[in-house]
Amino acid sequence: MNLPDKFSSKYKGSCQVTIDKCSVNSKIRITDLMNLLQAVAGKHSDLGGMSYFDMQQNNQAWVLSSMRIEIENLPQWHETIEIETWIETLAGIKTIRDFDVFLNDKKIIGGNSLWVVLNTEKRRPETIAISHDHLEKYPEKKATLKKFSKIDLSQNAALVNQHKVAFSDLDALNHVNNVKYIEWCLDCLPIDILEKNCIKAIDINYLKEVTYNQTAAIYSSINEKEIYFYIKLDGIVCFAMKLELNTHL
Repeated sequence: MNLPDKFSSKYKGSCQVTIDKCSVNSKIRITDLMNLLQAVAGKHSDLGGMSYFDMQQNNQAWVLSSMRIEIENLPQWHETIEIETWIETLAGIKTIRDFDVFLNDKKIIGGNSLWVVLNTEKRRPETIAISHDHLEKYPEKKATLKKFSKIDLSQNAALVNQHKVAFSDLDALNHVNNVKYIEWCLDCLPIDILEKNCIKAIDINYLKEVTYNQTAAIYSSINEKEIYFYIKLDGIVCFAMKLELNTHL
């Protein structure tokens, strides 16, 4: 395995928040934030010899299973943020990866995520085939106050929308890109929640693939300072998200 001379088991990348990434309040959209986090994670994996193409030599790929994002502040148009990422653990079929987002050297966002190795032909998890002994792990370095967790699926949720999967929803693994689920759900929220930046934490679980031309049913439940979303196919939950809010609805 050929690694770059400056490879580090911690990686930091910077990005200017451009207008195309912003909502009506000039703050970055949560979906665009998620895309930036994953872009930095992807770049770090590329440098460490564990890119999508490296993994595909064994018909494998990383897929996001669970994630928690804690938000103190969202950056806005013209501001430049730095995103640092590192690996807590990596063994067997899974890895835990963390993220810190800084604005002017102050941490404003933290992320904790679980990724699983998927065999892209068999469409099921399996042990990673690539050696990762060269990667230092940081099990004691945490980015969030709470770690990712299983979301309660028993909330009494009402149907709020349906979405037929289009070509633009798909990614390289030929299933719905994980940020698209979040986008579908956030588009069902009252606009003032997004305009006023009421979301302080997000928990996400990916439970089952959704593919082209399938029709996903989106359910929502509001419980005090929390909002739950479930995306279902034929009554089975494929995706769950819980939003923690700064203010009571």
